[in-house]
Amino acid sequence: MGGAAQDAAKRCYAIRVVSSRRQLPWIAFASVCIFWGTTAPAIRLAVRYFPPLLLSGTRFALAGGLLLPALMAFGNRPKRWSVVLVRCLPGGLALALTNSLTCVGFQTVESGQGALLLATTALWMSIIDGFWPGSARRASPLAWLGLAIGLGGVALLINARHAAPTAVVGGAVLLLSSLIWASSSVWQSRHPSHLSPLLEAAVQMLIAACATIPIAYSIGERWNSHLPAAAWGAFVFLVMTGSLIGFVSFVYILRQLPPKIVGLYTYVNPVVATWAGWWWLNESIHPLLWPASALVLGSVALVRFAESRQTERRGVADDATLTPLEPSA
Repeated sequence: MGGAAQDAAKRCYAIRVVSSRRQLPWIAFASVCIFWGTTAPAIRLAVRYFPPLLLSGTRFALAGGLLLPALMAFGNRPKRWSVVLVRCLPGGLALALTNSLTCVGFQTVESGQGALLLATTALWMSIIDGFWPGSARRASPLAWLGLAIGLGGVALLINARHAAPTAVVGGAVLLLSSLIWASSSVWQSRHPSHLSPLLEAAVQMLIAACATIPIAYSIGERWNSHLPAAAWGAFVFLVMTGSLIGFVSFVYILRQLPPKIVGLYTYVNPVVATWAGWWWLNESIHPLLWPASALVLGSVALVRFAESRQTERRGVADDATLTPLEPSA
């Protein structure tokens, strides 16, 4: 009887472990949805006081500098650092470029509008994934229609307040950031580094910091020593939630979930950003934000529907991840 009870207990424990492992990608996905939504108003507040590139670079330097030593202390030491750097370099450079552009864009664009412009990432991911060499999927006419509708929503959003030229430029910068981030995300999902998600995130953040901070100083950005508590609060919030929790979770779900699922976080981010901006920064909610939101998010839904229908008709397997480039370091 004792042996049977022990076997039953072991089976129950194994089931719980498997169940928790299956739930972990979705917990990480929820973290990206919530925390990256709240980073929009946090960036909006922080760029009032911090230079944008210096804000981006220092944020990643601190987050990566905290995470990497902790990982090494717990024994997460790769055999060849040169291999780690090569594998993390593309993602780190993309992170540096896209986050710097995002900080620049949020200088003139409000939280909800900016997050909705960044929601076009899901559209770009679908289109780029379809055109990627070796992909079994191609963008259908329905997907192109969805892209056109989404861009119409973007145009409505940018002109919602008869925006000043600076706001239009800021919106274009955010669109460029979303396009670059989508390209990088598809590339990383198809060429996995096979490093641990935490190590990959830490190294990518440090690469982003090394790329951004020298450029920031070269163009004359400097720290202001006299800043209010709200500015430092926004900075700490970005380091802890946007970089440590949000980005680590994003790197993790890139290898656990297909791109068409990962891109769905952009549905939630604009809603979170809009209400957080209203609550934290007293940003007004323009009436045209709602039809623009319906067009952008509806276009994302249309593209996703077109993808799923195309896959069902052709019986195409999900090719979100291709053969690894190299063995694990």
